[in-house]
Order: sequence, then structure tokens, then C-alpha cells
Amino acid sequence: MSAQPLRGFTLIEILIVITIIGILVVALLGALNPLEQIRKGADADRVNDLRQYHIALENYSNVNNGLYPVSASIVALRNLCNVGSPPPLRAYMSGCPTDAQNTHKYISDGSGTTYVFWGKLSAKGAGFWTVCANGKSGKVTSEPTSVNCPLP
Repeated sequence: MSAQPLRGFTLIEILIVITIIGILVVALLGALNPLEQIRKGADADRVNDLRQYHIALENYSNVNNGLYPVSASIVALRNLCNVGSPPPLRAYMSGCPTDAQNTHKYISDGSGTTYVFWGKLSAKGAGFWTVCANGKSGKVTSEPTSVNCPLP
């Protein structure tokens, strides 16, 4: 009778399997984070709302001699829905989008010839989606503080 060799796993094999399982778990947790997916969905809704406001402001301007609603200080964007020369801004949209967290802001120059408005994004690492009267829109890292377009 010859002695049979012991069968089993070596320490190296066990460590390799544990490492592979750990990498897979980390990758899956990052991809399946439901809260982050919800935030990204909410951000898409915010950007869509801001695009609706942009279209409405441009239509408003076309009817009002190229002028936008005047607000020389920062105001909530939803406050513009009922202002302006007849018809008010809300007439150029199918209802004013609501901003439950009140993060959509607007400012114009004193004459109503230019504006900047924005909304805070909530996804990880997000900043503010900004729209300028010159047609530029995009993400910026800090909240605008004046009517000067922060987009390059």
C-alpha cells in the first residue's frame, strides 16, 4: 500500500478565489447602487425641466421684442411662471415644471436682454446644470452668482 497524497487547496489558491470574489462584489455594488440610479434619474428630469424653461423663455422673448423677464436678483425659476407681459411665461409651456427642492434659480440683467438660470444636480460629483441666454447650456461646478454666463 502506498500513501495517497493529501488533496485540498493551497493557501495561494484560497487567497486568489477570495480576491476574485471581492473584486466582483465591489464591481456589482458600484453598478447596482439604487440610490445613485435614482439620483441620475432625478437629474435627467431636472435637465428636462430646465430645457422646457429655456424654450419658453425664448418663445417669450420672440413675442416681447427680444426681452426676457427682468429679475436683477436671483429668484426661484418657478416664480417666473406668472410674470411678464401678457401672456405670462406659463403660456409658452404646458404647465410650469415644479422644483420640489427649490434649486432652480434665475437672474437677468436690469433691461431683460440676457439671463442665466440653473438647477442643482444631485448625482455623485454633480454640480449645476446651467442655461444662458446665448444658447449655451451645460454643467458647472459652482453655482452662478451673476448674469454672466459661466460656460466657456
